[in-house]
Amino acid sequence: MRPHLPTRRKPVQTLSRARIRPRLLAATGIAAALLAAPLALPTIANAEPAPVLTSPSELLAAKTDDLVDLRIGDIRPTQPSVGFDEVYYKVGRYTMGKDALNKGLGDWCEANGQGDVASAQPGATIDNAASFTCTIPLGQETADSLAAMKTVVIGPGGLPYLTDGHHTLTSFAETPGAGLNTPLRLRVMGNLSNLSETDFWAKMQENGWTWLKDVNGKTITPQQLPKSVGLKNFQDDPARSLLYFTRDIGYTAGTIPFQEFIWGDWLRTSGVDLSGWNPTSAESTLAIVKTISEAQVAAGQDTVIAGGYTGKQLGTLKKWNDGKAVDKGEFAKLSKPFSDDKPGKIAYAMAYKATLPVLTAPATPAAPSVTASGTTATISWQAPADGGSPITGYRVQLNGDDQPARAPIEVAGTELSVTVPNLIPGTYSATVTAVNAIGASVASPVSDAVTIAQPTNPGDVHGTLSISGELRPGATVKVSGTGFAPNVEGFALELHSAPVRLATVTTDANGAFAESVTIPADAAAGAHRIVVLWNGAEVSGSDVTVQPAVDATPTPDPGTTAPSTPTPGTQAPGSSATAQPGATHPAANAGSSLPQTGAGDLPTATLLIALLLGTGALAAGIARKRSAQ
Repeated sequence: MRPHLPTRRKPVQTLSRARIRPRLLAATGIAAALLAAPLALPTIANAEPAPVLTSPSELLAAKTDDLVDLRIGDIRPTQPSVGFDEVYYKVGRYTMGKDALNKGLGDWCEANGQGDVASAQPGATIDNAASFTCTIPLGQETADSLAAMKTVVIGPGGLPYLTDGHHTLTSFAETPGAGLNTPLRLRVMGNLSNLSETDFWAKMQENGWTWLKDVNGKTITPQQLPKSVGLKNFQDDPARSLLYFTRDIGYTAGTIPFQEFIWGDWLRTSGVDLSGWNPTSAESTLAIVKTISEAQVAAGQDTVIAGGYTGKQLGTLKKWNDGKAVDKGEFAKLSKPFSDDKPGKIAYAMAYKATLPVLTAPATPAAPSVTASGTTATISWQAPADGGSPITGYRVQLNGDDQPARAPIEVAGTELSVTVPNLIPGTYSATVTAVNAIGASVASPVSDAVTIAQPTNPGDVHGTLSISGELRPGATVKVSGTGFAPNVEGFALELHSAPVRLATVTTDANGAFAESVTIPADAAAGAHRIVVLWNGAEVSGSDVTVQPAVDATPTPDPGTTAPSTPTPGTQAPGSSATAQPGATHPAANAGSSLPQTGAGDLPTATLLIALLLGTGALAAGIARKRSAQ
């Protein structure tokens, strides 16, 4: 899978190789060539026999789209794994192939920006560019041939990091007649050499130029990436190989970086059952490829597959095998057995794999050595035979007499020692187990025992603290400590910087304590430190942040405060109604059930008297009218 290509400007020539123009054959050379070949060869360019590698200073100055010549062993990977079966297919075809012209030579020409292999001498090898020719001469590359090149990003110190081509370069590295010294021309995706190491990897992730997940989908750090291509440096990702084989059957390759790895994330959660797959059988591998590719198509184009990408973005085909029958199209090509004139990829992979030594779990490591210093133990060991598959990690089991069982310590496969601090007094021994992609070794014999002595001064034992609870003035929090001198009374627990004693604690037989303490009511908000002291000297501490105190008296909400009686004809604050003359605004009495007396009742009384007088006058008028009648 190739990362998205930037907008192309006029191609910049190779920084070293482009300065070497195709050589003109001497007259005697032409005569010799004509005598050796009765048929004239097509007009093609010789692949350069001795390319000049790009220097470190030239790499530091390289620009996007520049072409650089590098030894493939000097190129840094940006992913931790490859699909071994994909590499086995390529190497199998390079070494056991039935092609008229060796496919490995063609892949080298393509990766070098020169199309395909045009001719080859008997016994031509990838590392001897003078032994074969490519269809496109140097200096006459096309946009398409440049787009097919493998790519690098220049990192800090001028180191080249491979962003596309891990399987191809690893295949060259594993092929007889090639290897890590093989020179190859690559196209520069970008130059980030001016960034710090941290900023460089942040930018690589932002641009999608690195894949920092292991074969189980667990995130890794850039420091865990291999330092060179080659099978011994990579983890085997079987899912990556299977998804390579489903290409153009369930999906098509596109421009999304690490497309097959994203499909691999999907495969782990897709529900496709891989338990019955036999990775050494061509028939079993073909069957599981069919199942996976059918599931890819069934997932649909609008479904989010993984990494936020939809099926359409990841190239999902609308119909399985692009709508062709099982005995047609790409699946039919993939199904060809090794006995066919044109074997399929799976057949090549299985045939080559059958020639390899059987891979096994690592051999049993020798007994490790354990040394003690104060309350710290260091366990060291030697790497055992890896069983043909690189050791990916170690499990170190440290055991103490009369102590609960400890969890194994996981150590990277590149490390051969581990240090365990803050041990309580006692006798300790260790075993080591080696792990690779095939499995785990038998645990090593037990080491000789060492003794962690009881320190005479509890201040020499530095434990660790953890704090739980809300850190506010007046609040209670729980402070827990582990790894201190056991059975010691009188440790002071304080809040700094202005020292405030929180408690005096006693450790148990394991050097642990747990104490609930109250943060002082007058503690200022901000940064503080909770410390454990022995005779005034700090033996442990933890930085904390005290939050502002919570005000117990709520501030009145202006919107809920009852306003004074409004002036007639005006609107009371917070009201949408307008007070009329002679009327009390409803908000004035909000929330009160007590009757009002005094001046507050005058308008109402006046209105009542007027009503009574009016009623009397009306009654008198009616009486007079009746008398007149």
